[in-house]
Amino acid sequence: MSDPQARAIGTIRAEHRALAAVINNMKAILADVRSGQMTLDYRLFWSMVYYIDAFPDRLHHPKEDDYLFARVKQRTHEADALIAELMSQHHNEAHALGQIRRWLGNHEAGVARSLDELERVVKDYAEFTWKHMRMEENDFMPLAEQHLTTEDWEAIASAFHDNADPLIGREASQHFASLFRDIVDKTPAPYGLG
Repeated sequence: MSDPQARAIGTIRAEHRALAAVINNMKAILADVRSGQMTLDYRLFWSMVYYIDAFPDRLHHPKEDDYLFARVKQRTHEADALIAELMSQHHNEAHALGQIRRWLGNHEAGVARSLDELERVVKDYAEFTWKHMRMEENDFMPLAEQHLTTEDWEAIASAFHDNADPLIGREASQHFASLFRDIVDKTPAPYGLG
């Protein structure tokens, strides 16, 4: 795909889909645990929590903030309020993930009713994430497509493809790709390949 806009948007959407897949699997696994169809594989679930925490925070959101949002801000003020809301959501995500870690730890420790709370906080996080991704894809992206230049899209596509942020580097990208494959391989069918 040679068009930088299509490459950048395709990568962003692919990263959204990978994150959504892990979150959907978390919800499905908890439903199966609730129904007695399986016991919770804590090691697998903790790796899923690590993925949904670290991947957006270290790779995805910094590139959106530093490249995509920054370039749009240079070209128009039409998206300023939307960008401020999306960046606020990026920062507020830590609290939601902290609740997931809290209730997963409580469930692993055998605390009463912790499965109820774990299901609730995962559901809340999923709804927060779907809303966020819909805002980015349905509300923000059309503005980006309208205002950004080919040069802007080249920079954004390069940042997402090469993980241009010097604090991250290619090794981190490979780490998360490997972790995602490991999650898919170990997640029981029909949610994964395990």
